[in-house]
Amino acid sequence: MRKVRAVLLALSLAPALPALAHVTPNVELLKKGEFVQQSLPGATRFLEQKLTFGGGDLAAVKKATGWTPSEEDVRIYVGRNAQGERVGTVVLLWMASEHGPVGVGVAFGGDGKILRAAVTDIGSEPLAWVRPLLQGDGLATWNGLALDTAPDAAKVAPQVTGRMSRYYAEVIAQGVARAQAVERVSLTAAK
Repeated sequence: MRKVRAVLLALSLAPALPALAHVTPNVELLKKGEFVQQSLPGATRFLEQKLTFGGGDLAAVKKATGWTPSEEDVRIYVGRNAQGERVGTVVLLWMASEHGPVGVGVAFGGDGKILRAAVTDIGSEPLAWVRPLLQGDGLATWNGLALDTAPDAAKVAPQVTGRMSRYYAEVIAQGVARAQAVERVSLTAAK
């Protein structure tokens, strides 16, 4: 009877163990509000755009990225100038990774080109692999990238060759690609 109880207890805890094995506390690298304000300097007002895409819009994002956004995963902020004109948009989203979620922020100009990309939050364990990618403004390689051009992870700090750092360059690039897909839909929804 003891063996049966022990086996049942072990089986009931087994699904939780992998989740606990790699998830570490998040480290905030950049406050999201500061990222929004700094990335859209011409904006005087910032409004959150709710994720209310129609079925076709969500299908377009899924087709482009293999991912369907949710209100829990994505926040969209629109910056407007004093005249009420759209200056740009910031998309903040969470990416899953082997060692926990990664917060990615991407700012887009009024023309849809990337103004700035950043990692806003990361687990304390993967921070050691991501920090070398961020040093020297490693994500600036995507500044000016058009909405229809995929971000190339190989261009992020190419001198950093560690396997886990390269893995996180891919995760971040996927986050930027997802933000681009959300921005494409956001721009058409704003018209």
